[in-house]
Amino acid sequence: MTDGIHFKRFVARAGKVIHRARVFSIRPVHVRAPNGRRFEHHIVFHPGAAVVVPVLPGERFVLVRQYRAAAQRALLEFPAGTLESKESPLECAKREIIEETGYRARRWKRLGSFYPAPGVSTEFMHLFLATGLSPAQGVPDLDEFLEREIISFPRLQKLIFQGTIVDGKTLLGFFYYCRFRPRGVR
Repeated sequence: MTDGIHFKRFVARAGKVIHRARVFSIRPVHVRAPNGRRFEHHIVFHPGAAVVVPVLPGERFVLVRQYRAAAQRALLEFPAGTLESKESPLECAKREIIEETGYRARRWKRLGSFYPAPGVSTEFMHLFLATGLSPAQGVPDLDEFLEREIISFPRLQKLIFQGTIVDGKTLLGFFYYCRFRPRGVR
């Protein structure tokens, strides 16, 4: 998990906001490299996100197909969302699974955390395994166009290794799931 005090000092050293979007801002940051050289970076300041690996009985995964403007196509992904103000990663995961998949989970397990793009962004993502799923009334955000897909473990594995699934958080979520995969399932 990121060090809150260190992060606040980092933000305090950053220059004025160059661009502010709904979820993030871009600011210049003056940095000293390990060799003493100074330079300026433009950093995307992001509040972080939660990623959910939802698993139904029979080792079936709930994914969403979502259009991504930067990729200029729809990607098949695990559900995820940005942390809201004062929201914990688990609270965010519980909100996002309902909004994006129409399921809620009885059991949650933290799988890990990671920086998806540390060269340009402060975003820190938190991975959760969600099981004991049951239907729930979910409504995606207005800017989300999602299609839910339920995929078996062998099919998901095939889509990943043939390069059809290219979303980083989904790849990492799958590999973390494999690491913590229940022994009796194999």
